[in-house]
Amino acid sequence: MADRTARETLGLVVDVVMMALIVANLALLIVDWGFASPIVQTQMENYVPALYTWYDQTIHQHFLLYDLAFVSIFVVEILVRWGLAIYRQRYHRWFFYPFVHWYDVLGCIPVGSLRSLRLLRLVAMIPKLQRTGLVDLRETYFYRTFEKYRDIVLEEISDRVTVRIIEGLQEEIRTSQEVTTRIGREVIAPQREALIEAVTHRLQEATAVAYDHQQDDFHEYLDGVIEDAVQRNREIGTLAALPGVGRPVASLLENAISDIVFNVVDRMVTDVCSFDNDQAITQVTSISADALMSPKYDRRLNQLAQSVVLQSLDVIKDHVQIRRWKEVEPLANPPE
Repeated sequence: MADRTARETLGLVVDVVMMALIVANLALLIVDWGFASPIVQTQMENYVPALYTWYDQTIHQHFLLYDLAFVSIFVVEILVRWGLAIYRQRYHRWFFYPFVHWYDVLGCIPVGSLRSLRLLRLVAMIPKLQRTGLVDLRETYFYRTFEKYRDIVLEEISDRVTVRIIEGLQEEIRTSQEVTTRIGREVIAPQREALIEAVTHRLQEATAVAYDHQQDDFHEYLDGVIEDAVQRNREIGTLAALPGVGRPVASLLENAISDIVFNVVDRMVTDVCSFDNDQAITQVTSISADALMSPKYDRRLNQLAQSVVLQSLDVIKDHVQIRRWKEVEPLANPPE
């Protein structure tokens, strides 16, 4: 553990030193690039001739030597890190390091267009220093601005890629029955028992709720049906025609029949809605599922599955196309 801490500390020190050298080298590149302008040379020669003469003779005329001095340090550092990467087996192959750190390698070439790649090394070191806590740029205005627009770009790219994939999938579903057929065969069919159980319980719950809400209306309906049946029955009509007791006895008989029928229906509904006695609804649901999966209904089921999948993909596509970065509050202006 101590060796690891010492190694990390040494690596951090090297990173800080290299960052200072890269900043110094980039500053020298910018200054010499500006000094190469005839306008700058004329102004310096007029206003600060001593500084102009010193810089021209000491640095500008020997700029390549100074740059090569920095490059030699950068090359040594790359070779050392490459050797450590090989020793620690950081990459799958020993020659992967120059490709992973290509900006370091190309930045060592003393050519104007490639020298700017040294800036990438500086940028690549910032997250590492951020993790160590040596620097913290997360609360700065420029970092938050960069993070905001980075998230916008990533969101726009990912949204467009996702939409293109969804549209391609929709086109595939519209032009081919293979997808919907596989959905029915490989997704719905293996889940048949679970679907039947879920539908059965849902039907039981729905029946219980509907019966509870409509119980009085159902009782009234049964009374009307039984009353009409009693009036049509000849035996009860004959009984009601008896003088004195016929009408009351017929009325009592009608009420008794109504109560018996209602109690039978009420008990039947209660038993059917009980999870302990769901065989009947399960059997009905199973027969219905088998009928839907039969060849007779294959085409209609495939069309239904296709419609459901396409509409679901449309909903997902609409959800993906929402630009959530617009819902984020704008960044506060940087402090003056």
